[in-house]
Amino acid sequence: MVAGTWRAGPSCIAPTVANLLVTAAKSENAPTTPALAASLCQSCHGAHGEGSPGAAIPRLAGQSAAYLEKQLKDYAAGTRDNTIMSQFAKRLSSPELASLAAYYASLNSPILPAARGGTASAQSRGHLLAHLADESHRVEACDNCHGPDGNGATRTAPYLAGQSSQYLTAALNAWKQGTRKNDDGKLMQSVVDRLDANDIAAIAAYFSNLD
Repeated sequence: MVAGTWRAGPSCIAPTVANLLVTAAKSENAPTTPALAASLCQSCHGAHGEGSPGAAIPRLAGQSAAYLEKQLKDYAAGTRDNTIMSQFAKRLSSPELASLAAYYASLNSPILPAARGGTASAQSRGHLLAHLADESHRVEACDNCHGPDGNGATRTAPYLAGQSSQYLTAALNAWKQGTRKNDDGKLMQSVVDRLDANDIAAIAAYFSNLD
């Protein structure tokens, strides 16, 4: 949900939106947030918001509620593209979107081993780009916006530390290819345009190996 464009893969066989919403409705006349999460989100994002690295689906646990809510609203509005996510988000009220965001922000889920990736040399290059930038390519350091060691900035930028290398790679490529463009001021696009494939792999490797 957090960055990039994913499609349901073998580890995420998404039921129809209508069926999921009926299931949630049957649990209570007014489903609790955990009931909504269980019905709508867990089949792809995991029982505890840990994500699905093999399908490049992000972890949500502990992510900023403000960031998660913005992404859900962008899916609902169509300013962030993903067929599955848009179908879910469009059918939920603003209070339900805010409640789901707060629920996942409150979770604390272990990082899956499969989320880690990259060689030592890639991680070293990623560390450089994260902390010191690359003046030769006019690339700004990731930590300038995403916080020390990619821990996030509550209202402005998501955490990157512990996201899977698969998701981070997909997300960065989505920015670069222009299939994702819902950031304020198009800052991400301006930065990623200056990265090559090796730099993208390096950034993904570095942050995926942080806790």
